[in-house]
Amino acid sequence: MIQSQPYQYRFGSEPLHSIVKSLNLPIQFEYVQEICIFEQLIKLVEISEKLENYSKYFTNSINKLEQLKPFYQTIQSSFHQGVDKKNEICEHCHNIQNYIIQNQFKYLEHEKLLSVSDLLLVELLEIVNNMYPNILYNHYQILYQFLAKVLSNNVLQNYYFNVDFMMKDFSPNIKNAQNILKGIIQTNLPTFHDFAQCQGILYRYKEDGKQFPDNCPVSLFPLYINYDIINDLKKKTILQQKVVAKMGMDFEWYTSILGRLAKHDEFIRRMISIQAKVEKSETKCPYTICIVRNDFLHHASLNQWMQVEYNCIAISFGFISDRVQKYHSLLFDSYYKQIRENYKVKVKQDLNHDIMVDALHKAYGLYNNKNAIVLIITAEFEGNIYDQRYIEKGLAKLGILSKRTTFLRLIGNITSENGILRAFGQEVALVYFRTGYTFDQYDNEECWSIREMIELSKALKCPSLNTQLVNFKKLQQILLDETQIQKFLNKDEAKLISENYCKIWGFDHEDQHEKLIEMIQQNPHDYVLKPQREGGGNNYYDDQIIPELLKLTPEQRTEFIVMERIKPIPRIGFLMRRGQLDIQAVISEISVIGYFINEGEKILVNEVGGYLVRTKRYLDNEGGVAAGYAVVDSFMVSDS
Repeated sequence: MIQSQPYQYRFGSEPLHSIVKSLNLPIQFEYVQEICIFEQLIKLVEISEKLENYSKYFTNSINKLEQLKPFYQTIQSSFHQGVDKKNEICEHCHNIQNYIIQNQFKYLEHEKLLSVSDLLLVELLEIVNNMYPNILYNHYQILYQFLAKVLSNNVLQNYYFNVDFMMKDFSPNIKNAQNILKGIIQTNLPTFHDFAQCQGILYRYKEDGKQFPDNCPVSLFPLYINYDIINDLKKKTILQQKVVAKMGMDFEWYTSILGRLAKHDEFIRRMISIQAKVEKSETKCPYTICIVRNDFLHHASLNQWMQVEYNCIAISFGFISDRVQKYHSLLFDSYYKQIRENYKVKVKQDLNHDIMVDALHKAYGLYNNKNAIVLIITAEFEGNIYDQRYIEKGLAKLGILSKRTTFLRLIGNITSENGILRAFGQEVALVYFRTGYTFDQYDNEECWSIREMIELSKALKCPSLNTQLVNFKKLQQILLDETQIQKFLNKDEAKLISENYCKIWGFDHEDQHEKLIEMIQQNPHDYVLKPQREGGGNNYYDDQIIPELLKLTPEQRTEFIVMERIKPIPRIGFLMRRGQLDIQAVISEISVIGYFINEGEKILVNEVGGYLVRTKRYLDNEGGVAAGYAVVDSFMVSDS
């Protein structure tokens, strides 16, 4: 039996030890003292692999430990001698990668767990990532995908993504770089809190009837990414905006798809009813403007950023995202200076705010009345008011005045005569919706009448109702059909944009429901059940999915889609909410922000701007900042 002091260092055997204990398997072993004692890990391998019915529980993919020993010894000697052996370590990565390719190993099929030798390889790769951040991500895709398969396994997640485990030093000689960062942040947290507010990273909170500002939930250390990926996502967002613009032009097409949903969904039914009147109106506005946010999440086992969804209404945090980029740059130039120099990274500043102001400015100019105002319709209470106010400030700098209001306050204060819209006695050139994307945001029939009046007027709308209608998840599913997407893009464009589309299934055919439910039952962790709703907090995950589907009638199921679940590899995140530090295993969603303007069926403008990063705790299924799940983040890139 191998003795040790548990919980002192991070071990490849530690997750397996917990798994064996939880499964009550007929095997016992203690922690090794430190990962550097390779021979003791070999003994653990020998013990574990003598387990009766071993193959029932564990894989045995890397079963030639001689492949790992020189790899391990190089790392060990690097730290003992204080010599950087990056070239040798890279050679070992190359050899192990070739070994995996040649033997065509497949990992964690049928939810089996890893053997000790597999876990040892995981720890070696984690050490390499600790020494040379993102080297696997950039240069060793097979090894990165091996890690992804391991770390996205539902059973292993509970052990690997425990923060205490993730933060441990690997051994007395192999320190965890995250602990250095943790020390800097904890020492300077009050300063970082004040700096965030000085930088304009603000949010309005409401407690006990009182409203007050504090920092918007923010990450204190950014995501790493290859900037070529961002450029790729921007190109694809241009194509996505082209698709959205053209879909919105085809009333007959999108209502044929949404019509069945409208039978049971009053929100969709009312919007289609209003848009049908707009289509026949002689006073309708000839222009369509839409600010779009295209959301992506990294699917680690494919090493691909996959589209989560596109959003066409109430796009938030454009300005706050800019502030966070500048905030992180400040920290890298000062408190994180040593980290920046050691790892040769920098914060990429790629700002959003001008694109949103530019979109509204160009749309306003099309109305051709410099005395008209921009009407901004909001909720009664807006926590994200500072982000919104910056857009108003940007328009004011250009000589354009805005008026903030709500649907309820517009009752009795808005008129339309011959298509000319007036609110509070002022002519309206452009209506900018920051609310109106869920049924409960229309308090009564008068609010619906106001929306109809606005849509039938000559004022521009951001977004107009036709664009809001093609924002529903059902349309995202339909675009997976190449015959459908090629209505809006040529074959090459359609192929390019589809690279980032997830698999999506619908409940259009009742005779296929049982088969689809059986597919989900086999592994519900691989899917997300989504209704036709926006705003966060609406989806179903894991063990929630099947009970929800079984209580619905076949007709009610048609209102949902099932999406392939995207599984990133978590990292340690340092999250600050109102001056309090929360250290968690986190994942990040990257969004590209852009806009388009149409005149009839002609696209006048189609542009993208900067990016938004939202980071959330890994085990939280939902991800909105305003919904309370995420924080605003940025990303860093290589500076070498």
